[in-house]
Amino acid sequence: MEKILVSEITENQKVDSAFLVKSKSQAMGKTGKPYVYLKLSDKAGEIKGYIWDNVDKLAPIFEAGDIIKVKSKSSLFQNELQLSITEIEKIDLKNIAAEDAALFFKSSKNDIESMYSDLKTVLKENLTDEYIIRLVNKFLEDENYVKLLKTLPAAKSIHHAYIGGLLEHTLSMLKIGTFLAEHYKKYVIKDVLLAAIFLHDSGKIEELKIKNNITEYSDEGRLLGHIVLGSSAVDKKISEINGFPENLKLILIHSIISHHGEMEYGSPKRPKTTEAFLLHYIDNMDSKVNQIADFIENGGNALWSQYSKPLDRYLLNSMLFLKS
Repeated sequence: MEKILVSEITENQKVDSAFLVKSKSQAMGKTGKPYVYLKLSDKAGEIKGYIWDNVDKLAPIFEAGDIIKVKSKSSLFQNELQLSITEIEKIDLKNIAAEDAALFFKSSKNDIESMYSDLKTVLKENLTDEYIIRLVNKFLEDENYVKLLKTLPAAKSIHHAYIGGLLEHTLSMLKIGTFLAEHYKKYVIKDVLLAAIFLHDSGKIEELKIKNNITEYSDEGRLLGHIVLGSSAVDKKISEINGFPENLKLILIHSIISHHGEMEYGSPKRPKTTEAFLLHYIDNMDSKVNQIADFIENGGNALWSQYSKPLDRYLLNSMLFLKS
């Protein structure tokens, strides 16, 4: 299949290619004329799409979650590329070869099973507290939990938002946490930090779901969020372990509920222990570096990125900059 990736699109380019429809909404313009707004994606990223004309004819052809082939032209608006779409053809995923289907779904560049094996090794080689080990094993022995850990993204958008992203993010954080626990060993309970890292996003298992090829929030995710869901899941597993120390449970769950750092970012409490502070900053750092890495890997030869709303800035590819 001939495919133009999102990362290959430039300004004022004719784009005849297929994309996954991540979202679709219809609205009225200032003149009262209807238009359709789309988020289109492939393994290299996302781009906005608009149907300005023939809305009644084109809009019923497809829904969110479909793969469509479009005829369009790119333009730059408020520093973001977008497509003006004039023709649409819906493509049945069943008729696409497996190697071509992979073009539409972004996934971790790392092998899933290798990452999972590494995750288990890091935990096995570094955990020593018997209660923490039993708690971690409760999750690792949960087949449904492990299945979703391997497949779900770490977020619906922004960082590690691809198949295997949750596992990749968790493993990366564990490796950083192992180093920092040793670096600050006089002030850190290593078992608490690593267990908190492993479990901090455990609520994502219930918060997110993949439906019609799209990552969506579950009802529980919308109503409760992953921090509440995660702390509840950990509390439930702990209740199954006889004699689990109450103070150990308290500081572990505190780390989980405070890992967003501030109340305005969704944490009901701010970090109050060394382990909670480290968890928050490791999580924050890994998510931001992932966003920068995405630009470096998919930005082609561009020195500067398009404006990043999550990071509220443009990004510079420093490696290319020093070679220029």
